[in-house]
Amino acid sequence: MEDALHIHAEAYLRHGVKVIREYGEVPAVSVDKHKVLQILVNLLSNAKYACDADAKEEKCVWVRIEVTENQLRVVVRDNGTGITPENLTKIFQHGFTTREDGHGFGLHNGANIAKELGGSLGAQSAGSGKGSAFTLQLPLSPAVSPPVPSGMATRQPGKFGVDVAAGLPYTLSR
Repeated sequence: MEDALHIHAEAYLRHGVKVIREYGEVPAVSVDKHKVLQILVNLLSNAKYACDADAKEEKCVWVRIEVTENQLRVVVRDNGTGITPENLTKIFQHGFTTREDGHGFGLHNGANIAKELGGSLGAQSAGSGKGSAFTLQLPLSPAVSPPVPSGMATRQPGKFGVDVAAGLPYTLSR
């Protein structure tokens, strides 16, 4: 989470968005850092835009990290424009956007990545003008990858001097 917040630090400062961290005790979790970072960067970007579009005097984004049962839960909540009930059913569809300059790919991609990691990405909002919350849930133990069929090549990290393996584990901790 801190890496994603760092990426947005200047924009949040420039736009007057206050970040409130609510971090619980979290055990080490093995996940793909780059995939989780991609989801979090998008959620934080959307939260900033929602706060800007609402024109409230105090713009706030809350980030919460907690463990529930056997899952890691990361919640990004804002006090921005909110989401109408009609749009809540559409926001994860490819190409759907409510922003003039949006492309409708970020939330769709985030939901697909969460599913690939054995988790989910969901959204809640009380409606227009009432902010929204996005919840990323990931299993505490990583999803088991299917075995590679015999005869198929596997990626060799470091080949050609560049290690671009997307499956490098990352440990999230408090």
